[in-house]
Amino acid sequence: MPGEPTSQPQYAGFLARGMAMGIDILLIHLLYFCCLCAVAADLWAHSPHWLTLIPTILFCLLLFLLTFPLFVAVYFLALHGWQGQTLGKMFMGLKVVRVDGGEVTPGLAFLRFIGFCLSILPLGLGLFWSIIDREKCAWHDHLAATRVVLK
Repeated sequence: MPGEPTSQPQYAGFLARGMAMGIDILLIHLLYFCCLCAVAADLWAHSPHWLTLIPTILFCLLLFLLTFPLFVAVYFLALHGWQGQTLGKMFMGLKVVRVDGGEVTPGLAFLRFIGFCLSILPLGLGLFWSIIDREKCAWHDHLAATRVVLK
C-alpha cells in the first residue's frame, strides 16, 4: 500500500551460509558415494572373483576423480536454477534471489557458480568477504547480482 515502508530483505550471514554449505557438502559426498558404490557393485557383480576387486576399486577412483566436479556443478546449478536454493539452504531457511528480489534463472545460477569457483580459489577469501560486506555478499553474489536472504 502507498505510504507503508517497504521491508528490506534480511540477508543471511556468514555462519548461516557456512552451515548450509556444510550440509550441502555432506549431502553431495553421501549421494556421490552411494552412486559410486552402486557402480562398483555392478562392475564386481559381472566378475565377482577377488582378483578383479583391485582393478574395480582403481577404476572407481578414476571415475570419481573425473566425474565428481561435474556432479558438484550439476547439484548447485540444478537446485539454484530451479528453486533458488540447495538442500542445505532449504534446511537453513535461506534462498538465493536477484538483487531486485526476483527468482534466479538457470543462466544466473551458472554465472553464480563460476563466481563461486573464483571465490574459493584465493584460500576462500571470496567467501569470507561476506563477513565484512554490508549486504553480507560473497564475491560470487556481487558477480551475479544475487543475494542470500532468510526466507
